[in-house]
Order: sequence, then C-alpha cells, then structure tokens
Amino acid sequence: MEMTEFLRDIFDISPYIGSKPFCGVRYNPLKLSRAEFEALAPFKLTPCPFHPDGYVTDTKPSGFDMLHVAGGFYLQEPSAMSAAFALNTAPDDRVLDMCAAPGSKATAIAPYCKLIVANEIDPRRAVSLIGNVERMGISNAAVTSAKSEDIARAFEGYFDKVLVDSPCSGEGMFRSHPEILSSWSPELVKMCAARSSSILQNAARALRPGGRLIYSTCTYNTEENERVVLDFLKNNPDFEPADTGLSVGQSGLMGADFARRITVKDGGEGQFVCALKRKGDNRSKKLFLLSGAVKAQKRIPDGIFSSPLRFHKDNGFFITERGGALYAVQDDLPAVKGVRVIRAGVKLGEYRGRVFIPAHALALAAKAGCLAAYELSFAEAEAYIKGETIPADISGWCAVTRNGLALGLGKGDGRIIKNHYPKGLRRTV
Repeated sequence: MEMTEFLRDIFDISPYIGSKPFCGVRYNPLKLSRAEFEALAPFKLTPCPFHPDGYVTDTKPSGFDMLHVAGGFYLQEPSAMSAAFALNTAPDDRVLDMCAAPGSKATAIAPYCKLIVANEIDPRRAVSLIGNVERMGISNAAVTSAKSEDIARAFEGYFDKVLVDSPCSGEGMFRSHPEILSSWSPELVKMCAARSSSILQNAARALRPGGRLIYSTCTYNTEENERVVLDFLKNNPDFEPADTGLSVGQSGLMGADFARRITVKDGGEGQFVCALKRKGDNRSKKLFLLSGAVKAQKRIPDGIFSSPLRFHKDNGFFITERGGALYAVQDDLPAVKGVRVIRAGVKLGEYRGRVFIPAHALALAAKAGCLAAYELSFAEAEAYIKGETIPADISGWCAVTRNGLALGLGKGDGRIIKNHYPKGLRRTV
C-alpha cells in the first residue's frame, strides 16, 4: 500500500505532492531581542502561529548566514515549533527532552527553563545536538546519550516537564523530503508505533507527579499518534489528558479530541501534539551532582576575560575539570551513574601543557563584555568563517563578532587575528 492511499481518510496529501514546503526560523532570545532580530534578518519574516519566537520565511536561509553562525536563530519548520510551545515551560522547571537531536526543541526550551537534559540515543546524532546547543549559547544543558529505559531509571520522578518528540515514519515531511513517499511502508509505521510506545512509557517514569508530558510526532497516521496515546492512558491511570494550549490545527481523532493535528492546510508541514499530566503534585528535592566531576584544580589564567564570566543564561555555576578540559556547570545540573553524559554546561577550554586554549563554545555562550571583542565587517566575517586570518591591531584572545554577536574566537599578535574558528564548521567555497 502506498502512503497516499494509507492516509487518504486522515489527510489527502495528493494535492500537495511536489509543492513548495514551508520554511521557518526561530530567533534566539538568549542573544538578541525580537526587534534586533527583525532588524538584522536578511529575509522576509512573517510571525507564525506555532511559537511566539517563530517566523515563516519567504526563502530557506543559509546555514552560513552570519546571524545563524552566531546563534541568532535556528532553522526550523514552523509547525515543528508547536511541541516546545505546548510544553508551557516555567523559569524554575527541570526539563527532559528525551529524543533531542538535532536540537530544535531543546534549543527552544532552554531559554525558558532552569535546566534541560537533552538526550539522544545515537552518539553520532548527539554530535549535531551538541553543536546546536553550543551555537545557540546555551549554558543550562546536559547532553546525554542513553536508552530511554536508562534515563527513566536514573531520573525516576525528577523532571517537571518532559518532551517526547518521538522518532516516526515522517509522513509530514513528504514535501521537504520527497523520498519518504517511496521509502514509507505499513511495516515502518508499525515499527515506529511500537518504539514510540516504549519511549513514552519510559519518559513517563522520569516525570514527577503533577508534571507535564508532551508527546509529538511529525507524522499523520493514527497508529503512531492517537493509538499510542490512548493505549498509554489505558495502561497508566495516574496520567490524564491536558490542554495543549494550541489554537491551530484540528482536534485529534479516535476520541482523542484533546490532541492537536497540524497539516499543510494549517500553515505547517505536519505535527501531532498531545499534552498529558501526571496526577498528584510532588516535586523532587533531589539534586544530582555531576558524575565523575571534581572542582577544578587548574584555573583559567588571568587575561582571558575582560570582565567576570557571565553567560546568556546565568543560573549560577561552578568550574569542573574533566580530562584536562574546564567546564562551567550549572550548580544543580544533573548527571548520574548509568547515563552517558557527553557534554554538561559550557566547555571553557583546555590546557595543552601549561598553555590554556579557550573553547569555541565559550565565545558563543559568554555575554558581551566578558571577552575582549573585535567587530568584523561583512567581508571580514565571510573570510573568518572560511578560516582566514584577519588583519587587526589587537593582541591576545578575543571574541570575533559581527553585529555584536560572537562568531567564534581569534588570537591577535598585534598585526593579524589568527583564526580559531573550528575547521569542521568552516565554509569551503
């Protein structure tokens, strides 16, 4: 059976096959205001109905746009923003994003919560997750790579909010990724539904009584959406449906009218969003210290910072040393045994012998003024992200900036700024 036929009674995608998909961006409130973003964005912006920080764009922006390189915005399909909005995050919340790569939801949530654990089971995909967390200047995150059952065991009843944006058959991506039309199968739907049920069950264990859980997918069929949720509610009487807070889309099917379905007709490629609440009210008082970390014996040498270190989101932190590298870790950022933590807090740099080399992540997470800064022209910024040196009368380490936002690090010798933009991120043409 073809995907078009399988979905016909749910949503007839045939009139939209081959049409242009929606493009969107979400600006980063950690680094600039809405007005600043709108003034700097080099593309047309229309506010989208799925998230207050989101916009629909007339074209897909380049990943090498300077505002993107500096973490000023995140490229995201508009309706995909709805899951983070439905989480209804509060400033003191401890949040789990169970299936976080490449980071679209985690980076939307982080500015509005106390801390976030962003988990990705695939270590390779976790690398892209770390890259986006760093680019967006997020300091209150731990990136883990663990099975959902291990997360549930380690953080039983710990989180105030949990998001499960579950891996799915991706039917809502048929316009941006047309190959889905040929790779889709009913067997894939069954496999994804079974996997989602397992992930959702484990995610629920990590939620405290009184906490809020969002289950979402970017697919249309009822097997991965309503059926998963209704079966979960049947088997977990301590959970009940909650209002998503979304006014866009249509109500869920199969009696699950508390859920929301977003299709191309609603201005987004496709998203299913459901909110659940765990009955009761009991916030965990446990705080998990960073597993294996010790307070740093080595300190950052004088001269790196031009003023005291502060981050875009400052909740209080301490410096730890792991494997010769120094990290600024939020003072109650959790990490426990049995869960692989591949990044916690902000990497500040590392010692090579007696020489301290600051990290790229430091430049992107530090507030303006903490590091000496050198502002680039557009042409110089283009040269910088290609890995070129910049003529400049400046000495020592500095944040290299464009429009006041850090692109990365450089080190001046009084004549030029030597380029320390990571080689793997450089523009090659």
